[in-house]
Amino acid sequence: MTTNLKEIHENRVIKLEGAYNMRDLGGYETKDGRATKWGRFYRADGLHRLTDSDQRQVLERNVRLIVDLRHSQELEKDPNVFATSEKVSYRHVSLINPATPTVMQVQSLGELYVDMLDKSQIELCEVFEHLSQESEEASLYHCTAGKDRTGVISALLLDNVQVPHETIINDYSLTAELLAPMVDEMRHKHLESADAASIEMFERFMGSAPSNMEMMLEHLYNKYGSGEKYLLSIGLTEEQVAVLKRKLLGE
Repeated sequence: MTTNLKEIHENRVIKLEGAYNMRDLGGYETKDGRATKWGRFYRADGLHRLTDSDQRQVLERNVRLIVDLRHSQELEKDPNVFATSEKVSYRHVSLINPATPTVMQVQSLGELYVDMLDKSQIELCEVFEHLSQESEEASLYHCTAGKDRTGVISALLLDNVQVPHETIINDYSLTAELLAPMVDEMRHKHLESADAASIEMFERFMGSAPSNMEMMLEHLYNKYGSGEKYLLSIGLTEEQVAVLKRKLLGE
C-alpha cells in the first residue's frame, strides 16, 4: 500500500465480528485530482456470520441495498442474514459458479477475471443496474471471500471514475491482509486431507496477487478501451454509467 492508503486504512476497513473483508471504496484519488466519497459503496466477504451488532453497524452506515454475488449453492449453505430483512433491498445475482467446467479450466485468478469480463456480461450488467439506482443511500456488494467477484466489481467501479490502476490493484491486494486469518485456518484444514495437486490449486486461487488484477485491467483496456466503455458495451445506458460516477464522486 502507498503511504496515503496506510493513513486511511482505519477508515477503510470496517471491523466486524462475523466478516473479515468489509471495506469502504471512499478516499481514493482520481487521475484528475478528485476523490471517491466515503459511505457510498462497500465491498465485503460473506455476510452469513454477521452478529446482531454487526448488522446494526452495517445499517448505521446507511446501507440500504445489498447485492449478493454468490451462486445458489453458496446461498443454500450460508444464507445471507439480510435476505429477508425489511430494512434493506436484497438482490441476488449469481455471477459465477466456481464448480462449472469453464471456471475449473482456468489456470490463474487473472484468467478467471478475464473470463468473467468476457462471459458473464449479462450478470455483470444486472449487478451494475442495481448499483446504478439513483439514491443517496449506500450500497454493499459481496461474494464469499470478497476478492474475486467482488474484486472485479470494485475494479470496474473505480476505473469508471478514473482511479489510477495502481490504486485499484492496491485495493484488490488489501484482501490478502484482511483474509489472512481465514485463509490460514482453511489452509490448515486443507493440508490435512489434500494431495499435492489440490494443495497447489488451493494456494493459487486463495491469494490476491497484484498480477491477477493487472491481467484483468490489461485485458479490459486492450479489448474494451476502459471501464466506462465496458459498462456501456454490456448494456448499461449512458445515464446509468453517469449515476455510478455521481454516486462514487458525490456530484
